Amino acid sequence: MTRRNRASSIKNHLIVYSLGVILLMTILSVYALFIMERYRGQIETMFERHIYLSDIQSVISELDDDLLGFLSSKSSTRLNDFNINQQQLTHLLEGDYEHLYSMEDVLMKNIRNLSMEYIDQGRDAISYKRQRNVTRYDESYEKSKHIKTFIFEYIDGLNAIQLSRNSKSYLELVNQTHLLQTITYIIVINLIIISLLIVYLITSRMVKPFRQLSHVAEEISKGNFDTEDIHLEMEDEFQLLAIAFDKMKHNIREYVAEVKIIAETESKLKDEQLKNVKMEHLLDNARLYALQSQINPHFLFNTINAGVQLSIMERATRTGQFLESMSRLFRYNIQKMDSTCTLEEEVTNISDYYDLLKVRFGHRIQFELEIDPLTLHRKVPPLILQPLVENAYIHGLSGLEEGGTIKVATKHLAHEVLITVEDNGRGMDDALIEKILGTHSAHDISQDKEEGIGIRNVRDRLALYFHRTDILTMEGRLNEGVKITIRLPHEM
Repeated sequence: MTRRNRASSIKNHLIVYSLGVILLMTILSVYALFIMERYRGQIETMFERHIYLSDIQSVISELDDDLLGFLSSKSSTRLNDFNINQQQLTHLLEGDYEHLYSMEDVLMKNIRNLSMEYIDQGRDAISYKRQRNVTRYDESYEKSKHIKTFIFEYIDGLNAIQLSRNSKSYLELVNQTHLLQTITYIIVINLIIISLLIVYLITSRMVKPFRQLSHVAEEISKGNFDTEDIHLEMEDEFQLLAIAFDKMKHNIREYVAEVKIIAETESKLKDEQLKNVKMEHLLDNARLYALQSQINPHFLFNTINAGVQLSIMERATRTGQFLESMSRLFRYNIQKMDSTCTLEEEVTNISDYYDLLKVRFGHRIQFELEIDPLTLHRKVPPLILQPLVENAYIHGLSGLEEGGTIKVATKHLAHEVLITVEDNGRGMDDALIEKILGTHSAHDISQDKEEGIGIRNVRDRLALYFHRTDILTMEGRLNEGVKITIRLPHEM
């Protein structure tokens, strides 16, 4: 016997048991159907014959009423009804009664002959009535009444015979039903006993292997993979399950050993990576402070230059306002160098910066603010708006006689805070934008101008702060201005 055949023993036992139960229930059902079908035909015949005889009796009664009515009043309606019922009775009596085999057939033939005789006597009575022969139609009518009485007696006798015969059949059917019920009880009880016995045997065979398997599984769940292998004497599916379980245990034990080695290696690598991350963080802070410090000399030069021009042109009042705005700008630069700030503080800073621009350029440069109140408390690195505004007026608007407009807007969106700084000045082409936002150094961008240094500075500080390189984008066309867009993700 091969392992495949041995391993199929439980399945074969279950199949044989199931087929045996199905076979017994099928035999029982077929026998019950046979008994029911046998006596169902007899009962149907009994009821059909009884209905048939009742129809004959009913039609003869109606014929008698119609005949009596015509004889009493010579009503044409009664005559018409008599003819209709006569045809109906003739139709009911059609059939072959020549070959007689039982008392019932003899009675049916007598009923048919008497019914035909009744019709003939009725016709004679109607004919004599029309001839006004009172004596003769009265005799014919009396004969029809006697015939009717005989017919009803024969019908009652035939019904009695059928009832007696069918009563015996019914009693026999009841006995057969009781026998069938007894056999059913015996089979059901035997099936229950056999089922319980088979369940007990199968359960007994299954409990021991399951206990061994559950014990080993419990040890493995505790981390003990050194348990002994399972050995079963029976050669069935449980043996295959035990072999597969032992193989799985060995594989898990080998895998755990490999995982421990890998975990130790990864732990060492993570320690090294953690040291590298700390070094990179320190380097990022150093680069952040270095980039922030690049702004101050450039910004201070332009601010002082504007202050000098103002001191020449005017005296104390406007110069005082100018110097007050300038002092706030210096204070903001010094205080915020080592910390973050809010967009509200950035907007206030560029408003002070615009006050300085108005002194230098008057109304040639317009400043528009569209600030969404929901964005004012967003944390950002310091000095990200002032360099962009400064770049807009120096490289976009300062050389234009007609001046221009610088527009700063913020908007709170579903997934981000949107900041835009745009002007309608000289603009720039795509090649210059690519140089400014590319990997080129500030010296490569323009050897004669400092255009783009402030924008790159803001871009780099935002990238260091948010650890993303897609925060700042820039677009523009020659003689149509430049638009800078900053997309800040919401704080988590």
